[in-house]
Amino acid sequence: MNRWKLITGIVLVFILGGLVGSVGTGFYFKSEHPRFLNHKARKAFFMGKLSKELTLTQDQRGKIETFVEQMEERQREYSLQKQAEIDRLISQMKNELNHDQQKRLDLMRVKFERRRKAREEM
Repeated sequence: MNRWKLITGIVLVFILGGLVGSVGTGFYFKSEHPRFLNHKARKAFFMGKLSKELTLTQDQRGKIETFVEQMEERQREYSLQKQAEIDRLISQMKNELNHDQQKRLDLMRVKFERRRKAREEM
């Protein structure tokens, strides 16, 4: 009986450690990692980092901010092009699948999009 209590205790410690690590990682990425911030917050984070590291003047800051906005726009354009290419390839892939497999693939894409949007909203 004591042996099972020991094993159960060890398993619970590992499970709780994993949960605490996951939650901590989520908080870290929300607060520290600019990739997971929305557009305005990411831009503010990047401009703050540039201003601090490069000691930009107000005049330089305004000019650099224009370049940062252009980079963001190019990134959005690239993402749209990449998504169009992915859609084209998935359409070709669907041609090789039967009807049931096509439905499951569509369901997989819906789930993936839901998770992606949830990450963006964090």
